[in-house]
Order: sequence, then structure tokens, then C-alpha cells
Amino acid sequence: MDTDATVGLDVPKVPAAEVASQTMDAISRDVPEVLVDEVSRRVRAALSGPVELLDPAP
Repeated sequence: MDTDATVGLDVPKVPAAEVASQTMDAISRDVPEVLVDEVSRRVRAALSGPVELLDPAP
């Protein structure tokens, strides 16, 4: 999603409408966390694993 912090980055971004839709769905189901893209899901999964998983090096 474009924000002031990411507007200059040439990377794929999730459309704001998709973020809003997934957020509203999570709220309606009383889900405390919303991870709207694959990068967020991978980072979240790595947070509970070894710190080496957070290193983007191949």
C-alpha cells in the first residue's frame, strides 16, 4: 500500500482496498492480526523461528 514512507519504492504494493477488505473481515471475525501479503506472512512466521530466517541473504 502506498504511504508517505513507501511512495518512492518501486516494489509491489497491496491495493488499499484489499487491505481495508481483509482488515474489516478480520474485525468481523474477531481476529487480532491481519497479514495481507505473502511478505508479511513470511516475516511473521520467521519471528517465531531462528533469527537467521530474518536475513534476506540467499
